Amino acid sequence: MHLILLAAAAAIAPPAWLYPQNMAPETPANVATTITVPGSRVTADAAVLHDRAKAVNWFPNDQPPPPARVLKAPAGQFACAYCHMPNGVGHPQNISISGLPVDYVVAQFAAFRSGQRKAAQAGYIPNGSMTRVAGQVPDAELLDLARYYSRLPYRSLIRVREAALAPKVTASGLVWVRAPGPAEPIAGRIVELMDDPDDSIRHNPRGRTTAFVPPGSIARGRRIAADLGCMACHTQMLGGWGPGRSPSYIVRQLLAIRNRARTDPGAETMQPIADQLSLDDMVAVAAWMGAGAKP
Repeated sequence: MHLILLAAAAAIAPPAWLYPQNMAPETPANVATTITVPGSRVTADAAVLHDRAKAVNWFPNDQPPPPARVLKAPAGQFACAYCHMPNGVGHPQNISISGLPVDYVVAQFAAFRSGQRKAAQAGYIPNGSMTRVAGQVPDAELLDLARYYSRLPYRSLIRVREAALAPKVTASGLVWVRAPGPAEPIAGRIVELMDDPDDSIRHNPRGRTTAFVPPGSIARGRRIAADLGCMACHTQMLGGWGPGRSPSYIVRQLLAIRNRARTDPGAETMQPIADQLSLDDMVAVAAWMGAGAKP
């Protein structure tokens, strides 16, 4: 195992490839347009896609009936499923929350409320949105929401693909989408995008994601995790949040911990570990975890 560092390591500059943001005004949806997603019998007015206080339950039989705020929040607030989906799977710009322990969810809300949980990239919209949400949800309602999502099994919809070249991308909203042009060198990045960009726009909880990572990342991540003894602490927790989840999200959190943007109690425990990881190390560990964290 590596020597645990006693002092904080130098901060790592947040790379632009980790934080896609392009919030250019969208053309308002035609209120007469009816939409759906593949495999769903549910239809909805396209205008709902622009109302953050509402979320469509495209597959109501995929999970039990949720608490009210999952699908509808007070005006001006976020419905939980608008970002995290009714099944808690989420998309690359936010965490998958299905299967997370109740106490962990409650603790993260406390961290957002207190300002202890920030992003390494200043102004990153998902983090700011969660900070506002945390201040809007009453504690009793939060407990109901945490219990609901904790009971949902997590089913990974992410494929991690090692490749020297990755698709050329451009930011659309808070995700990457394919752009015209030839593939580009991966150059140490994670390029994570929805296989069908409409799945992001329509908040499809069955939408699949591919994360392109540098060649050799998964094996390297396995070695780093073994060297640092990650599984000594995370054997239980990995069953709740780690394997098969977004590699981009994992790197964003490791970077926030190393750069002390996250100072909540859970992050403090991880700081000596994150301090030993370069950005390339973080990419490798995240690729290994996203691919299933197999020993």
